[in-house]
Amino acid sequence: MKKFDYQIKNDKKVYDIPKDICKEMFRRADEAMKNCFPEPNKGFAVTVLTDKGNIYEGVSYNSDTYTLTMHSEATALAHAVIHGETNIIAITGWNCHICKQLIWESSLRSNIDVMIIWEEDNRISKEPISSMMPYPWPEKLEKPSK
Repeated sequence: MKKFDYQIKNDKKVYDIPKDICKEMFRRADEAMKNCFPEPNKGFAVTVLTDKGNIYEGVSYNSDTYTLTMHSEATALAHAVIHGETNIIAITGWNCHICKQLIWESSLRSNIDVMIIWEEDNRISKEPISSMMPYPWPEKLEKPSK
């Protein structure tokens, strides 16, 4: 299991994702583009990184009705969960606001401030999901009643 350094900020773990891991995440997302459905290389692909160091890909799955379309972020999160991993520490961006909401909810459940990672002009940028959610809903999860 790969170990990543983290700090505690606002009662959440914030992981430092090394540049080589970011580049591997981008490479694997680019490679996954061929699996977009129904048309290869037409859509979106992302990767998520778990606290165990595993990277899972997700691709967009488009529906003819559009309402049933699955975004790549949702399929990547589901891909990790299928493998028993729910502690997501990073995801590649650009993420729409629907997906930011899903990432935020994952962050609340794991108590990890998921790092959003993107590359622009050969420069890697990272920003925690909390900074992209100025008016989050919900702000915290209620404990389920027994």
